[in-house]
Amino acid sequence: MQDFVSLMHKNLQIMLGKSPTKSQRELFRPMLDDFINLDHELVRLANKIDWGYFEKEFSVYYSDQGAPSVPIRLMVGCLLLKHIYNLGDDRIPEVWVRDVYFQYFCGGVFFEHKFPFDPSDFTHFRNRVGEEGIGKIFAYSVKLHGQSVHKQSKFSLSDTTVQENNTTFPTDAKLCKKVIDQCNKIAEKEDIDQRQRYTRESKQLLRDTYNGKHPRRAKKAKKSKRRLKTIANTLLRELGRKMSEEQQGKYAKELKLYHRAVNQQKNDTDKVYSLHKPFTRCIAKGKPHKQYEFGNKVGLITTGKKGKRIILAISAFLGNPFDGHTIEPLINQMISNDIKLPQEVVYDRGGRGRSEIEGVKILTPHKPKASDTIAQKHKKRKKFRSRAAIEPIIGHLKTDFRMGQNYLLGEKGIQINALMAATAWNLKKMMEKLKLEFFRFIFQTLVEPLFLFFPARKNSF
Repeated sequence: MQDFVSLMHKNLQIMLGKSPTKSQRELFRPMLDDFINLDHELVRLANKIDWGYFEKEFSVYYSDQGAPSVPIRLMVGCLLLKHIYNLGDDRIPEVWVRDVYFQYFCGGVFFEHKFPFDPSDFTHFRNRVGEEGIGKIFAYSVKLHGQSVHKQSKFSLSDTTVQENNTTFPTDAKLCKKVIDQCNKIAEKEDIDQRQRYTRESKQLLRDTYNGKHPRRAKKAKKSKRRLKTIANTLLRELGRKMSEEQQGKYAKELKLYHRAVNQQKNDTDKVYSLHKPFTRCIAKGKPHKQYEFGNKVGLITTGKKGKRIILAISAFLGNPFDGHTIEPLINQMISNDIKLPQEVVYDRGGRGRSEIEGVKILTPHKPKASDTIAQKHKKRKKFRSRAAIEPIIGHLKTDFRMGQNYLLGEKGIQINALMAATAWNLKKMMEKLKLEFFRFIFQTLVEPLFLFFPARKNSF
C-alpha cells in the first residue's frame, strides 16, 4: 500500500510532455521529411500507428502540473524499436542518434545529435504504466492488423515456452556465498558490529566447490559446501540477535528468503534459485542440450492460417503451471482486449484436460475414432501437424525480440518483457506487410503498363 501511495505521489509531480510539432522550418537544421525515404518500412509504420491513442490511454498516469515528462510518442516509440531490433536500454541511444528513421518513428521533426533523455527513464516509464499499460500497447499491435486477424480466427495455435531469467546457474554453494555477502552488506549499512565477516574464507571455500564431481576434489568440495552453509547460518543468527525490532521488521522479507535459500533440501518444493529473482523456477524441458531452464513459463496463442501469423495473446506465469491450465488465462486476455475468439485452439498433448473454454474447442492429438472416414483422419492429421508452425515463432521471439532472457527486475518484469516481445513480432509482421504493399503498388503502376507493349515478357515476371 505504501508503494502504491508513493507511486501516486510521484505521478502527481510529473506533467505529460508534448511531442514536437512541424510548425516552422529552420535555416541551419534540415527537417527529416526532406532527406529520408518516405517509403521506408519504419516511416510507413509510423504513419499507420495512431499515436494519439497512446497519449490518451497513458494520460491517466500523469498530472496536469509539475515538470514535463518525456513525450509519450518518444517513449513508446523507443520501447518498440528496442524490442523490434533487439537493443538494450543503454544501447538504443547510440543507434537512435545515428539512424534518422528511428528519430522519425519517435516523432522527431529535425535531425538530433543527442538522445533526448536518460536511459533510466525506460525503467521509470515501465514502472509507471505497469503490466496494464504495456498490455494496451500489445492489444493495439493486434488490432493494427485489422480484418486480417478476424479472417484467420477460425482456428489458432497455442503452446508454452520458458523465458529464462538473467541469473547464474544455481548451486547451493553460490547461494550460501551470496547470503554471506548480503549479510555483511546489511551489517555495514545498519552499523552492526560483527564478530567476523568470513570474506576471505568464504571466497576460497566457493573456489573449492568447483568441479566437485571429480574424484580427487569430491571430498574437499563436499566439506566446503557444509562450511559455507555453517557460515551463512552463523551470520544470519548473529543479525537476528543484534538487530533491533525496527531493523528486523525492515529486513524481515530478505532474512526469511536467506533462511530458505541456505537451509533448503534437495527434494523441497518451491525452492529458491536466485536471491534477486526469487520467483525463478526450474522447468524441465527434456532438451538434449539443456535439460533444465531457470525462468518462468510463458504461454501464447497465434493465428493458425498460413501467411504472416500474428500473436493474439501472450502471458507469463509465476510458478510452473500445467500447460493445459495456461489456455484459459490467454483466452480471457483476448476477451479483455476485445479480440475475436477463435473457434478452435490446436495444442499438443500437454494441453489435455478441458475440451472447451469460453466456447472455444481445445484440440489435442489423439487416436482417430473408429467411425472417422479417411478424409476426416487426413483433415485431423493435417490440423495437428500445423501446430508445429508455432515453434519457429517461439524461436524468433527468443533470438530476435529479447524473450530469450529477461533482464527486467521484479515479478511484473517477466510479463512486461513477454508482452513487448510479442508486440515487436506483430509490428515486424506489419512492416513486412507494408513493404509488400509498396512493391505491389510499384509493380501495378510502373511494370504492368509495360506489358501492353511487350506482352511476351509477362510470363518472365
